[in-house]
Amino acid sequence: MLNIFKKFIKYFGRNVENDKDINYYLDDDYNIKSYSESIKIAVVYGIVGALWILLSDELLSRIVPNIETFKKLATYKGWMYVVITTILIYSLVLKRLLLFEKAIKKIFSNYEELNASNEELIALQEELKEQFDELEISRNALMISEQRYELAVEGADCGIWDWDVEKQIYYFSEKWKNYLGYEENEINNTFHAFINLIHSSEKEQVIKKLNKYILSQIGSYEDVFRMKCKDGSYKWILSKGKAIWNVEGKVIRVAGSHTDISQQKLIENKLNSLAYFDILTKLPNRVSFEIKVNDLINKKCNTSSKFALIYMDIDNFKNINDTLGHASGDLFLKDISNILKGNIKSPDFVARLSGDEFALIFENVEDRMEVTNRVQDLLKHLRRHWVIDKQEFFISFSLGIAMYPEHGDNLAMLLRNADIAMYFVKKDLKDNYSFYFDEMQEKNLKQIKTISDLYHAIDNKEFILYYQPIIDLKDGKLVGVEALIRWIHPTKGMIPPIEFIPLAEETGLIYDICKWVFNTALMQKISWEQQGYKHIKMSINISGKRITHEKFLEDINQCVLGAGVRCDEIQLEVTETAVIQDLEVSMKILKEIKDMGMKIALDDFGTGYSSLTYIQKLPIDVVKLDRDFIKGISNKGQDNLIIQSIIKLVHDLNLEIVAEGIETKEQELFLKQSNCDYGQGYLFSKPITKEEVEKLFLNNIKEL
Repeated sequence: MLNIFKKFIKYFGRNVENDKDINYYLDDDYNIKSYSESIKIAVVYGIVGALWILLSDELLSRIVPNIETFKKLATYKGWMYVVITTILIYSLVLKRLLLFEKAIKKIFSNYEELNASNEELIALQEELKEQFDELEISRNALMISEQRYELAVEGADCGIWDWDVEKQIYYFSEKWKNYLGYEENEINNTFHAFINLIHSSEKEQVIKKLNKYILSQIGSYEDVFRMKCKDGSYKWILSKGKAIWNVEGKVIRVAGSHTDISQQKLIENKLNSLAYFDILTKLPNRVSFEIKVNDLINKKCNTSSKFALIYMDIDNFKNINDTLGHASGDLFLKDISNILKGNIKSPDFVARLSGDEFALIFENVEDRMEVTNRVQDLLKHLRRHWVIDKQEFFISFSLGIAMYPEHGDNLAMLLRNADIAMYFVKKDLKDNYSFYFDEMQEKNLKQIKTISDLYHAIDNKEFILYYQPIIDLKDGKLVGVEALIRWIHPTKGMIPPIEFIPLAEETGLIYDICKWVFNTALMQKISWEQQGYKHIKMSINISGKRITHEKFLEDINQCVLGAGVRCDEIQLEVTETAVIQDLEVSMKILKEIKDMGMKIALDDFGTGYSSLTYIQKLPIDVVKLDRDFIKGISNKGQDNLIIQSIIKLVHDLNLEIVAEGIETKEQELFLKQSNCDYGQGYLFSKPITKEEVEKLFLNNIKEL
């Protein structure tokens, strides 16, 4: 019986487990049908009970006639009924409980799935929020970047361009079109239209350089060229750009900027002109002359070709300056230069070396006779009566001639021998010319005598220092002096530095002379301070060969320590020409001097090799404008603009500037209005003795 019960339970439970129609037990609102299920169980129980009572008693009475047996079986029947109803009730309840268990599990499973989905939704929401925040930040950054870009483009003096190489569309920014004077629709957005705006002489260069950059696929593009404005003028343009290439290496587009550098080009060309051309006469200067001669020698060294180097000097030119003034002398030099330019044509060459000295080159000459004829023809144009400021003059010229390769196969030898020949004419013949010949070496003997005298000059105390005042242009106060050496020869009188300093540099005497100058100047400064004249800046010229001497720094340090002066009141003046002879060593030494506290001044800016490059490279504090710059102030125009531009540039580099050679009130006023810091020149004072300087102190600055 028990086994039958177990099998029944197992079978019934399996049927319940296999019953998938849970919805059968749910109403339309998905609620369990509690009352109906309870009624079903009660009805089943009632039907089973009623059938049992009715059928079991009837069946039993027919089968068992004995009353006693009937009673016993009736008892068993009752127990049987209990067992059967128990099984029935158990099965009915079990089926529904199992159903409820299954429903609960399903609900719990759905809940877990719902909870997991909810967590996923929450995570997704957080992720979306983060992405939204990032997008918002990116959008704001992009907006700020675009605003910054727009402001930068508007504020900068430049335009934007974009070249779509595949479509051949070349876009100009509207601002740049307007900058060139064009309306928006006057220039097509094509590469061809862009090229047509470039100066005809530079189109090929621009295309070539752009293609070279595109093929290289590295770095960035940069070029300088001229673009045509609507009015027909041209502007110098600095063009920069960057390209994008695809994976096959084919360029897709190039974009960049155009910047107007016309003003910088003007200044650059002027400064380049200053480096290779004389400011006053516009002739090539010494640097150009040396380049020309060296090029000729290199070309002709393996040929039989000849050329003549002619050194020309104006006799007694000093008389014009002393009598009529430097302005009249300058006008005369311009007239001479115009005659030379008019009579000496390429490939021949003429240059102004310095002062009243000129150099000429006659190329491809056959012999001396040809040179003689050409020199005589030139002198016919130069020998005439000159009228300057209503004063009539007859000016003579001395010319010395050296032939290549007869009188030298290098620049130094040719120039020296032509110079010797010129001085031979100047001294013995006047207003003439002469080829170099060996007897002229007698002059060299005299030079040797001069060198010998120079050796004894320090011991014999023949040197003396003169001092030229340096004036603060803002208030007119004397703020310093420049120490200038003079040689008082016992028989020849005063010899200017230009005549003995080159000899001193050639012989090595410059080291002792510079040391004497430096020490004497410092001692004089101490003497003035003891008299109450304090804070006077002492400016001292230093030879280029002295700077690179191995004991230069040691000597300077000893002099300063021995004198006990303030280093910040000492200024050393050097020229670019001197420094570039050994630029690396000179820069190192100048930096060490500056580290000691002394000031460094770049002297004679505007002559020789003058360039912005050296102003930036050299460790300097002061730039001294050469007197040739100042002479041009009276001529209103580009010279004034160049001077103002240089002053501004020097100030932008946090340097001070001194103008040399100020001779007129007009020059002083212009420089003062242009914010030039200091000035020197005959307007204030010529170089004077220490006693005369002290008189200036008494009259002007007893206490600084």
